[in-house]
Amino acid sequence: MKGRLEKAIINFSNFSYIAGCSVLYLIAISILVSSVWSILNDMISGSYTVYKVLDEVGLIVFSMAVVDVGKYLMIEEVLQKGVAKQVPSQSRKTLTKFTIIIASALSLEGLVLTIEVAKEDVSKIFYPLFVVLTATIYIVAVAIYQKLNANSEKGV
Repeated sequence: MKGRLEKAIINFSNFSYIAGCSVLYLIAISILVSSVWSILNDMISGSYTVYKVLDEVGLIVFSMAVVDVGKYLMIEEVLQKGVAKQVPSQSRKTLTKFTIIIASALSLEGLVLTIEVAKEDVSKIFYPLFVVLTATIYIVAVAIYQKLNANSEKGV
């Protein structure tokens, strides 16, 4: 009886992860389609600007990050459940890829905001600069984590 209940809970958990990941994929595809549609509409209507395109590029990068989260959850929680866990170097590779996508989105947003604010009111430049600084600190923190994790794996 206990084995059947445990199996039912695991199956329900897997179903929940699959449903959640499917929703994430649908959201990411919606963002992607909406961004491309917006770029095409701007080009056709003549209201196309580099700043609008950069905003849409930021959304596209964000949608890629959402897909990556869904993929990671699907692989880790559904497909590899019960399988021997991946080696630390593979985890670092996955983490690096994911964090670079997030850092890219942050950096792009900071860049767009910096340019827009610099054109309008330079006194409000601190927020965009903090976004860029946060992205930089984020990348450095991940690099430190990666280095420390790699050293601990070697036994140093």
